Amino acid sequence: MVVPAPKPISAMRDLQAMHSKPETHTLKILVVTEDRELQRQLSQFFDLVGYHVLQAAEKHSALAAVAAECPQIMLIDADLAVSGDWELCGSASQRPQGGPFKFLMVEEPDESQLHDALEGGIDDFLIKPIAYGELLSRLRAAARVLEYERRVGQQSRVDPLTGLLSRAALAGHLRRQLTEHQGSAPRVACVLLDVDFFGRVGRMHGAAAADALLQAVAQELNQLRVGSEVLGCLGSDRFCAILPGANETTAAEWAETARKGMSAAEFRLGGIPFPITVSCGVAGCEGVETAEQIIQRAGEALQSAKTLGRNCVVQWSQRESNAEQFHAPDKLFERTVVRDVMTPCTVFLRPHEPVAEAIDLLDRTRLDGVPVVDAKGKLLGICERTSLAEIAETDDARTVREAMTTDIKSFGEDESLAVLMEYFTGEDGPLVAIVADGRPVGYVTCNSLVALSRPVKQESLAADARYSDTSEFLLVPDVRPLECEPAV
Repeated sequence: MVVPAPKPISAMRDLQAMHSKPETHTLKILVVTEDRELQRQLSQFFDLVGYHVLQAAEKHSALAAVAAECPQIMLIDADLAVSGDWELCGSASQRPQGGPFKFLMVEEPDESQLHDALEGGIDDFLIKPIAYGELLSRLRAAARVLEYERRVGQQSRVDPLTGLLSRAALAGHLRRQLTEHQGSAPRVACVLLDVDFFGRVGRMHGAAAADALLQAVAQELNQLRVGSEVLGCLGSDRFCAILPGANETTAAEWAETARKGMSAAEFRLGGIPFPITVSCGVAGCEGVETAEQIIQRAGEALQSAKTLGRNCVVQWSQRESNAEQFHAPDKLFERTVVRDVMTPCTVFLRPHEPVAEAIDLLDRTRLDGVPVVDAKGKLLGICERTSLAEIAETDDARTVREAMTTDIKSFGEDESLAVLMEYFTGEDGPLVAIVADGRPVGYVTCNSLVALSRPVKQESLAADARYSDTSEFLLVPDVRPLECEPAV
């Protein structure tokens, strides 16, 4: 069936330009039909009016799209549901969270077909050829139905998938805990748990496997209850435990027990062992006034646990104390010594070597300077790129002894970074030597210290095209800023 293209295209665009506002989220619509022309026409129309359109030509690809993309609306061609086969509709609606709103596109429906379609999971009908104005009105009505169902689910006391309390019920329980202790300090704590890398379960094994895993996690959490804990699900893979009478420290102990229990539990997907880990965020009620604040703090702690590598427990107050160190530089680098930040010395010069050889060595290694040592390896001075270039302009046959700098500051390997930074702040010297028993083991420049505090950029690692045909092309020099002013 060829669907006529919408005629008032320019008028539609004018209406959009006059009345539409930028939207960050639009409905996802899955069009399921074997009719390529119908598919093309509907896709063009939905693109025109700003919907996110997906396409599938047969049942299995449609179910895969439902699992991977979670469309809110499905338009299913009646030709795919011949002989009373409504498996597509039923499978798309099996999730406890509720599936998409499903339209059946029919040409000449009869009463028996419509009855079977409704029984099979269809929500509404569209008569072919599609009237685009009617389609837009039906989509808005479907969106209202979906929003109504979402709000009903939000107010429900029980999460339909896990059987645990819903977010609304958990928040209500927390509010009662806070108000029942008016006049005295309340004691209640909140623990949020996320299944680590849960998103990969749905992508790799499908939505049904992901739901089954969440149900198994909920059962395991119930088995971990030892007292008055109140368990719930905040949606997706986020679980919550309210611990009456607990402070943040005791709640963290409970969370650690739960974390270890989840790691030791035997979960299975399709009969195959599937071990999981969880990350936990913990918050007490000290200094908060509302239930939402406690949940928010636990969420912030949970995010910190994920940042720290997952499979761990983080307390909200601990998260705050950890963050304070980044605003106290003396504390942040108090255990850093010069050895940690120096560029190791891997090449050396002797005082009798020609300046031309020294310049060639610096070019090939891309170093800022090279130590000059005597026969016993003791430090005599430093040859820097700038001083070598100046001498080479007059006479490249001169030796390194004439070009090296002997007035050079040196530090031991175990000197603190704070001392080194203080030196560069007060001195103009661009380079210091790091020595052990009088022998150079490394050096530090002002630029290399500044580079530590800046993000690494690809330009800083750019290769030297002059050496593209040699093994020196593979030499990656120490990262340094492209443009760096001396420290002041």
